Amino acid sequence: MINDLNRVDFKNVQEQASWVCQCDDEVVEQIEQSFKLLLQETNPFDKWGVWCEQILDLCLTDDDVRSATQFFFKWGFYSSLVMRDLTLRSASSFGSFHLIRLLYDEYIFYLIEHRVAKATGKTPLQVLGEARSMRTRSLVDVNAEHN
Repeated sequence: MINDLNRVDFKNVQEQASWVCQCDDEVVEQIEQSFKLLLQETNPFDKWGVWCEQILDLCLTDDDVRSATQFFFKWGFYSSLVMRDLTLRSASSFGSFHLIRLLYDEYIFYLIEHRVAKATGKTPLQVLGEARSMRTRSLVDVNAEHN
């Protein structure tokens, strides 16, 4: 897996994502390097959850819904670009990376949901409900502007 990951053109991934995500290059580099180090460990499975929490500590400046959704959008965009690069290079470990991505996406979503809930004094279900109503209001506003 590490050999396939080392073949990914992370510079190109960062260039493509920079104008969409506007992330700090150093932070993206730090995430890349820490993930590679994790993969090189003999038994990283017990450390994956801790790694996800460290990434959130690094990237989330506050635990409000808007910054959390922005992080999750950026996380998904970057990981999609990495997966695309692995696909184009016919990486033999693509399936393993796909499963890891699914696991990380779910776990990071869970962590974000609970961090925001804790920070706001609400339940995770209430946080998701508010996020849904914010999205609905945004769509209504956009539709009203176009009419």
